Amino acid sequence: MRNLFFLFLLSGMLSCAPIPVDQSFDISGVLENTPDGTVELSFFRDYINNDRKVVALMLDHHDAFDQTFKLQEPVMATLTTAGTSVPVFLEPGYSLHLEGDALHLHESIRFSGRGSDENNFLVDYHREMEPDIARRLANERARVLDPHEIIEFADSIASHRLAFINAYAGRQTLGEAFLLYFETQVLSEKYRTLMNYPDHHQRLNQLDDPPVLPEGYYDFLEEGIGLHDDRLINIDYVGFLLSYLNHQREEMGHVFAGDKSQHAINYTLAETYLTGRKKYYIQALSVSREMNAGDLDMALDLYDHFMEHSPVEAYKESLSEAYDRIRSFAAGSPAPGFTMTDIRGNEVSLSDYRGKVVYLKFWASWCGPCMREVPPAAELKERLAGEDDLVFMYVSIDTDAEAWRNAVEQHDITGVHMRTPGRERGVPILYNVRWIPTFYIIGRDGNIYDQRPPKPSDPEVDAMLVNALQAPAI
Repeated sequence: MRNLFFLFLLSGMLSCAPIPVDQSFDISGVLENTPDGTVELSFFRDYINNDRKVVALMLDHHDAFDQTFKLQEPVMATLTTAGTSVPVFLEPGYSLHLEGDALHLHESIRFSGRGSDENNFLVDYHREMEPDIARRLANERARVLDPHEIIEFADSIASHRLAFINAYAGRQTLGEAFLLYFETQVLSEKYRTLMNYPDHHQRLNQLDDPPVLPEGYYDFLEEGIGLHDDRLINIDYVGFLLSYLNHQREEMGHVFAGDKSQHAINYTLAETYLTGRKKYYIQALSVSREMNAGDLDMALDLYDHFMEHSPVEAYKESLSEAYDRIRSFAAGSPAPGFTMTDIRGNEVSLSDYRGKVVYLKFWASWCGPCMREVPPAAELKERLAGEDDLVFMYVSIDTDAEAWRNAVEQHDITGVHMRTPGRERGVPILYNVRWIPTFYIIGRDGNIYDQRPPKPSDPEVDAMLVNALQAPAI
C-alpha cells in the first residue's frame, strides 16, 4: 500500500497542473499488412453528450499516414485496424509516430516522438501485466472470498499495478496527465471490484441474501469521492461516481416518484452527495442523457435548473449545444434527407417514401435493448398490417456487416434495412443519434412528426402511428 500512498501524494501535486487546451495533435505512422487500408482512431471528445470522434487515418501506397486534428484535453483513445484494437493515450501538443504490423498489432506496435513514452508504457503494461491480472481475476474471487478477503484482494491488485508503473524503466519520463489518468484507472477498478462484490457473491453462490459486510467495508466510497476533480478525465471514474449515487440511494432509502427516470434521480442525488465540479459534471451528464434518451419535458426542467445554478461554463456550453440539436428536430422540422444502399444492394432514398409515414429505428445487432424491441415490433406490424402507407425503416450501426445480415435474417425483421458502420458518421450524425435504439416518426410531408416516439413495446405506439397516418400530407 506504500505505492498507493505515494501516488495519492503525487496526484495531489498533479491536480494543480494546467492542462493545455485548443492545441493540435499530430499522429503519423506506418502500418504494414492492413487488409483494407482502414485505420481508425476513436475517442470521446465530449463524454457528457456521448460525443465520440472517429478519425480515419488514410494510408498511402507506402502504408503510411499523417494526420493532424484539434484536441481539447488528454483522452484515452482506441486505435483499430484489421479487427484488432490497442489503447493510445492522446494529449494536446503530442506529435506521435507509430509503426507495426496490423496482423500482429499487439506484438509489433511501437511508438516514437512526443507522447511515445506514455504509449510504449501502455504497450508494455498490456503485454506483461494484464494477462497476469486477468488470470487472477478469472478465478471467481467474488464467489469464494469473504468480505475481509475481497478488500485485501482489491488492495493487492491495485498495489500490484502501481508497483509496475513505479518500477517501470521510463517512469521518470511519463507525463503528469498520463500518470493521473493511469492512477485513476487503477483506483476506479479497485472501487468497482468492491462495489460489485456483494451482488456478485450473492448471485454466484445462489444465496437468498447478500453477505454480511463488516463495519467500515464501504470506507473506500469516501476515499473515492474525496479525490480531486481532475479525476474526471477518466470515464471509469465517472462510472464510479454514478455507482456511488446508486449506493447512497439504496443505503439511505431514498424514494422517488414513479415517473422519475434514473437520470433525473441521479441529478437529484448529485445535488445531495457530491460537491464541486463532480456534482455539476454528473448533473450535466444526467441532463444530456435525459435529453437524448428520455422524457423531453423532464429533460427541459432539468436543463433550466442546471443552466441557472451551475457555475461551470464548459458544462453549460455542452448542454446548450445539445439543447440546440434537440430543438432542430422538433415536430414540423424537415427530416434530413439521405440516400443509402439497402440490404439487397439497391439504392434507397428517404424521399422515395414521401407521402408515407416512416417509423425509423437506429439499432445494432449487438445492442440488447435494440433486440428486445424486435418481438414487439413484429406484433406491432401484425396489428397495423392493413396500413399500407406505414414504412418500417431500420438503419443499423453495426460495423460487422455479416452480424447485421444474420440478425435481420434470423429474427425475420421485415422492413427497409440499411447500414452505416458506427454512429459517428453518415445518417446517425444527421439524426443526432447518441444512444441506441433511437426512434423517429417521419410524417407524410417529409417532416419530423415525433422525435421521441413510443417504442414498439410501449402501449401508446399504435395510437401515435395511426395519428401520424391520419395527418395530411401538405
